[in-house]
Amino acid sequence: MIIKIPKGHYQIVEKRGIILKTEFLGSGIGLGLMDKENEIAGLCHFVLPYKEHDLEIEEGEMILSGQSLLPLFLEELANRGFDFSSAKIAIAGGSKYKEIPEILNIGEVNFKLVQSFLIKHPINPNNIIVRVGFSCQSFLEVNLKEKILKINLNGEEEIL
Repeated sequence: MIIKIPKGHYQIVEKRGIILKTEFLGSGIGLGLMDKENEIAGLCHFVLPYKEHDLEIEEGEMILSGQSLLPLFLEELANRGFDFSSAKIAIAGGSKYKEIPEILNIGEVNFKLVQSFLIKHPINPNNIIVRVGFSCQSFLEVNLKEKILKINLNGEEEIL
């Protein structure tokens, strides 16, 4: 089963052969985490960094910013018994467009936001793959069935 994670949302799965995938990331960030030992995986996908950009598109249906979404996502993982110290982590997106002024580089702001939340957890830096700031299409996949994280940059896949 494949579950597409829309912008401003996250999904966590346990002990099931599920594949979580982002849509096209653009300047947004995909954060994928996998605890192979406990068979827990999650994928978070956001575009805008700060709470003031949270958006209610219909009554009760929200698209959350990274600042709102990341603490919810990481807390739920922790509550489920996720082991951050041995987890595999992939961070992708944060595309930088060639002609954009530096002041409008949302991708870099989004990446720094992810870093600020992850630093609060005991993460092994050798278990992280980061592919941000590229000016190409990017996607992220968390595959609990095969127990892999996959980043796709402009058609080229990299597996962790």
